[in-house]
Amino acid sequence: METGSGTEVDIEGGMTPPDPEGGAPGSIVEAPLTTKPKAPYLKKFIEPDSDEEVVSDLRQLYNIHESWRTLLSLPSCQKVMVSDNVQKGMHIEVGVNVTQEFPWKQVKYKDLRDILFEELENVMDLMKLFKNFNQENYVLIGFCPLLTESVEDPPEGDPFIFFASPKDTKTAMGIIQNMEAFERWRMQRRLRKKPRRWVSQGTENEMIVLVEHFKDEPIDVEIQSVYPIQEPKHVAFDYRMARDVRDGVIELLPNENIKFENVTRRRITVAVQSAPALIHREQQTNPTFPSNAWSQYLYEIDESDLELDDTDVEEEEGKLPKPISPAEVQEVPVKPPPEMSDQIKLLLNTLDFNRIDSYRDDYMLISNKQVVQYTNQYLQEFICFANISKSNKRFVAGHDWYPRLSGLIAVSYAFSTPATVKVATNQVDWVQQAVLQPNPVLLWSFADNLNYKLEFEAPIETTSLAFCPFNGDLLLGGCKNGQVVIWDLQGRCERLDEEEYLSAAQAKYRTMIGDFLNWTIDLDEDVIVAPATISPLENSPKGAITGFYWLGNQFYMNNFGKVYTDPDTRVQHKFFVTCAFDGTVSFWNLDPSSKQDKDKMRTRLLPKELTQSESSIKSQTVKPTYNLYFNEPLTGIIADSSVFSIRTPPPKMIMESPANYPTTLVAKNPPTLRQTMILSTFYGHISRVEWLGMYADSDPKEIVNCSVQFAMVHDGPVVSVRKNPFYPELFVSIGRNVFALWKEDYPHSAIFWRKRPCDLTAVAWSETRPAVLYITRIDGILEAWDILARDDDACLIEILGGGIITGITEHRPSLPYKILGIGDYNSSIRMVKLPHSFDVPLDNELQKLMNYVLKEERRKTGIQAWEQKYYELNKDIIEAKREAEEETRKEMERIEREEQLNTRKRQAEDEEENADNSKPTQGLAYNERMAVLWDELNLNRMMTILMSRKQMDPEKLARETALQKEQLSYEAAKKESHVKLLSTLDSEINTIRSRILPAEVPDMQRSEMIQERIKREMEMAESYERVCENSFEILNMFNEFKPIDYIEFLERGRQRRKLLDQALGGNTERLLWYQEKVKNMEIYECNFGYEFLYTTRPESGRPSAEALERPSDIPSDTIDAILSNADTLSKSHQSDDV
Repeated sequence: METGSGTEVDIEGGMTPPDPEGGAPGSIVEAPLTTKPKAPYLKKFIEPDSDEEVVSDLRQLYNIHESWRTLLSLPSCQKVMVSDNVQKGMHIEVGVNVTQEFPWKQVKYKDLRDILFEELENVMDLMKLFKNFNQENYVLIGFCPLLTESVEDPPEGDPFIFFASPKDTKTAMGIIQNMEAFERWRMQRRLRKKPRRWVSQGTENEMIVLVEHFKDEPIDVEIQSVYPIQEPKHVAFDYRMARDVRDGVIELLPNENIKFENVTRRRITVAVQSAPALIHREQQTNPTFPSNAWSQYLYEIDESDLELDDTDVEEEEGKLPKPISPAEVQEVPVKPPPEMSDQIKLLLNTLDFNRIDSYRDDYMLISNKQVVQYTNQYLQEFICFANISKSNKRFVAGHDWYPRLSGLIAVSYAFSTPATVKVATNQVDWVQQAVLQPNPVLLWSFADNLNYKLEFEAPIETTSLAFCPFNGDLLLGGCKNGQVVIWDLQGRCERLDEEEYLSAAQAKYRTMIGDFLNWTIDLDEDVIVAPATISPLENSPKGAITGFYWLGNQFYMNNFGKVYTDPDTRVQHKFFVTCAFDGTVSFWNLDPSSKQDKDKMRTRLLPKELTQSESSIKSQTVKPTYNLYFNEPLTGIIADSSVFSIRTPPPKMIMESPANYPTTLVAKNPPTLRQTMILSTFYGHISRVEWLGMYADSDPKEIVNCSVQFAMVHDGPVVSVRKNPFYPELFVSIGRNVFALWKEDYPHSAIFWRKRPCDLTAVAWSETRPAVLYITRIDGILEAWDILARDDDACLIEILGGGIITGITEHRPSLPYKILGIGDYNSSIRMVKLPHSFDVPLDNELQKLMNYVLKEERRKTGIQAWEQKYYELNKDIIEAKREAEEETRKEMERIEREEQLNTRKRQAEDEEENADNSKPTQGLAYNERMAVLWDELNLNRMMTILMSRKQMDPEKLARETALQKEQLSYEAAKKESHVKLLSTLDSEINTIRSRILPAEVPDMQRSEMIQERIKREMEMAESYERVCENSFEILNMFNEFKPIDYIEFLERGRQRRKLLDQALGGNTERLLWYQEKVKNMEIYECNFGYEFLYTTRPESGRPSAEALERPSDIPSDTIDAILSNADTLSKSHQSDDV
């Protein structure tokens, strides 16, 4: 980026003449040093009054070139070349924010200093120019393509100019306003042609023949009348709306939907004796808002300065200047600047190119308090990779990022994935598909979204991909038949953008060789990468490879399945693990063997030209070191594997090549490698398995079983599991409609699980934020979850299409954007920009996530302990209920099986009856059966003769009557089905009734508890004789025995009975109901099916109180005796008291 100042570069000199319309000037040529500098061109453009004036040269009205020359020659004018990245940062991007038509923009000095000055070489000079300059003030900057028009090889960037002095800025603003006014007038003059006076060219004489002529000469009649002169009504004041004149006045109107209710003030009549005399006065007032002419031309420019010097005018006309004597030279008094009011100063600070921005956010100008602005997050599509000719009718199956350069991704395409749904009616020729269809594996780059960079040859459909993190040139692919393919790029990714330069002799030789080999197929060998080695089919798994997982470079495994840690840090092991759909977990080793070393020794004797294009692993046999077999198809594993982060270069290097810049993978290896792992299966299970290894030299394989079963929360196949790169003990799984978050050492329950509206297809953790993960659905929707923000629903739900999404991966580098790759149903992988909130981690986010997980684990452990304690306390009741439910379920199943068996028997009997009815000749004699057969043959013969005589085609008749026959057969089948349905209606009703109203099971538990309680009480109770003796002893011990009322005695007995009923679990509802009815005087209104024996209906229609107080289960004579005794006792007590 280069810069220059207005004082160092002279832009004067000769130029090509502009167009007659006053357009842009031609190329600028530097003038000789002896040329006298011209005066500044400060002419004011005045629009002509009439369009009838013919202007031969518009430069007489206003000269655009001289205006540009004056702008570039101002003392504080600075010329700079601004790169695209700086333009975006300052919002002055050419073609977006500024154009050649509207090149000017105001930028804060703070942004200019922080963004632009860092890229310039003369930073110190610019800082001196802007010394004591307020960083909140604006600097005028403009796009100036004239600076590079005459340069053959311009520097990088676009030319811009800006002014460091406020005085020069005001001068430039005045020139810019005149230029804009002249350009507007010129465009209006070109677009709008006003009608002018008719100029006769003699054509009207030719049109006389078409004019109608009268035979009789017309009579001239002169009519004279007097028309009254009407003077217009004088209007002193009138409404002047903002839409009448476009002078910058803004009218603020309320919403049309708002209805105002005016409240009128009450009129009060007040008598006034006399009114003051009417006085007419005039006063000049300033308008509340200045006029457009004032605001446009109120800059500190004298009118004398606007007029050109006579010498300059004479120079323009080509005349020599007049000599000036020394006596005529006199000092011109300096005119003081005009004084402006506060309103005018506010207006000048508000104006932006003579326009008022009504939508400007003035909050930052009036307040220093920062306000958080909340916006709706969304995904912005960045780029899309697709090649329909290679990947038609396929899905994105495997993908991985190149570890050494950013923006490179390898993608494999397959006809099906674990997340896709196959239609049973879709017939597929598997042999043709495997033999004739290609198996595309492509490498795409952010630098070119139209063409793939490399194509990897694959012998069979590839379902999974992974780059080796220890050697980025090795790409591993898992095939559908279980083989592992390894491609060696040999540094091709670093040479993707290199161009081959041939000399003339080389180009001629290559053309000659091509003419000799024109019969061969033209292959682009620079794009195609052949496999370096393939694992043997007999040693590979038998199902599709579903995942690659890399172990730490300090761990290694022997053929007996034992894991060891190498204490020598200089040795780097390359072990990886694969899981397959046949339930196989295989451990592989990429280190070369001793045979490989022998092959290298042999190739050393060969010429260099024969060995320089060969891969180092071409002759290496890759086969599993050890195999584990599980009895379910596997979709993923969680083990002590390595997780990786990215290290990026400085931002300056990234800006030089934002699409592909060098990166480095950083491995996070676990401290130990345990001989256990977690497996996710296609049957919806998540299980932990352990392997022990072998102690004999045999086939390196071991059958493992589930040691710990994780809780069942998924309602379908578990299609994917992913480990958190920041918190390895935490992993997520998706299966059908449910995704769950797990902790490795807590299999009893998920940390949390959520059910989604449709099937889930892929999941990925964020590479920059520990608590963020991304989930895709079968309906084409992406969900972004922030666990710390909310765990009940997704924070971002974005619709990416109407089809399935089969893959999702995040680009590890964050610059220049955070990219998320999504493989959709169109066999394309789309790159979208993530919102800023999903890129920047929170303060101490990892610790917050760990605290959240541990809190949920403690909560679930507490709930589990409480459930266990409750079960132990109520074990008998819970087990009894469980056994009763089990017996009821078994009984219902037995009844249902019997009903199904009876239904099948009835159907078989009905079929036998129908079969008997369909053979009417089965029970007939031989001669009768032959007669029936003869009749059928005779009928067919007669039908054939009849159709031949009528010349009817049997096939045509069958086609025409097929629809009617089908309708008749349908009606017959419908009637038969209706009759069959009516015959089985009763049994179906009984079946449904038995299911809805199951057989009532008596609650034997309560009866047993009551009997056991009564039995225990009876055993503990004393005998009647012993109770009587104790009672008499107690009574004899009392000196004074207080007599008790008999009614009170009965009441106490009733209370004791009530307490006994409650303690023994007796049914007291009937007694309570009876007492309530007696209390409300409603017992007589109840219909018991019999009449009361102890009372009669009173006259008032209600029973008497005496009758209501008698219990219904006591005989009438007994009650009368009790009442008479009670009266006697009460009278005796009263006499004793007296």
